[in-house]
Amino acid sequence: MWARLSPRLVKLTSHFLTSATDYLSFRAVCKPWRSALPLRPSHLHTQLPFLLLLSPSEPRIRSAFRLSAASYSGSIRPLPNTVNKFCIGSSFGWLILICEASSDVSLFNPITAEEISLPSLSTLPADVLISSAQSEDGVRMYTVKTDCHNLPVESDAIVDKAVLSSDPTLDRDFVAIVFLNDVHKKCFSCRPGEASWRANVNGPILDLYFFAPGMRFLFRLVDVVPYGTRRLCAVYDDTEMLGIFDVDPGPPGRVTMIACNVMPISVPQNRLPTYLVPSAGELLLVTGCPKRTADGRDIESFRVFWLDPGDWNRDAEAVEVDDIHLIRDRIFFLGTSHSVSADAGDYPGFEGNNMYFVYQDEVTEEEEESVFSIGLLSLGDGEIRVVADSNQAEAQRFEWRSDGSDATWWVSPNLRGRYE
Repeated sequence: MWARLSPRLVKLTSHFLTSATDYLSFRAVCKPWRSALPLRPSHLHTQLPFLLLLSPSEPRIRSAFRLSAASYSGSIRPLPNTVNKFCIGSSFGWLILICEASSDVSLFNPITAEEISLPSLSTLPADVLISSAQSEDGVRMYTVKTDCHNLPVESDAIVDKAVLSSDPTLDRDFVAIVFLNDVHKKCFSCRPGEASWRANVNGPILDLYFFAPGMRFLFRLVDVVPYGTRRLCAVYDDTEMLGIFDVDPGPPGRVTMIACNVMPISVPQNRLPTYLVPSAGELLLVTGCPKRTADGRDIESFRVFWLDPGDWNRDAEAVEVDDIHLIRDRIFFLGTSHSVSADAGDYPGFEGNNMYFVYQDEVTEEEEESVFSIGLLSLGDGEIRVVADSNQAEAQRFEWRSDGSDATWWVSPNLRGRYE
């Protein structure tokens, strides 16, 4: 009976589905429906992200934690195609990966298995990258000239943050941007098809270092995200400054800081975790703040602000989320340069006005291990819950033991076909 429905009616009905899981299940009902519907639809909104767990020290550990609505829990699934690669960023559902042996950079969509090649980090400008060689254990080592007295530093992890200017599935002219550890004067950009990474001035003035007797001042990059149309917003220092970048697809792809604005006075300045969150065409800033519980314990909580970063001729403005200025039906997933916002109305069982965040607990100094867990903060009542692991018989919190090199990334599934 279902197979006799007209392809037009099947396609019309599919547009009412907002979840990628529901869409794929709907498409799998029968062969005629699979023929009527594209594998990669273009109408789906931002999806609930999964938490990607990557362990460079243990190549076998490549897992994804998927949240479920029931009892604020989730389960772990294996993730292929990332062995021997570091994840240096996550944008628009694409992972930005670097091969530890060759330093080749690529984008990988873990849902569609599409891959886009970018230039190797060995093509960084010669005035920054002094040398690049493979060590005896097969790991690529870099010698980089830093901003600090031009001293060379040798490291196997030179990328601090990496983002994309726009969604590669919608914009063939997207640009990839990387910020290097200890290289604050410049960021580096490229687009698909280019042979090397191009240097861009990462500041309103070239020299971001200022020296005084016994002191050194610099703009420390805290977070950076794409927002609007081909723009980036960055937070610097102790949440003191905002940088606004324009991205010119070229070719060649270029990045220009067009403004460096003072953070609005309503936002506290501290060194606690701070995140920029693109949300439904707007931008939010979430910053950590200490909070004392009813039983006298000091815990870390968050304050949330609607943020207008301003422009070259306009100051930044921020309004704190409170009983009047709510985030209403939005759900937030916090991570440096990979925060995600989704509409709770698209996902029954998930409540809006909530934020998920990853935190680490130290185990023991002898074991040199940490434990990743997921917290859930309700902005309505300020209560913090712990997300459970649905693979456990009892309601135990989700835990992932790790060492210092392990990393977590929120990744929102992207089913769209490129350039549809």
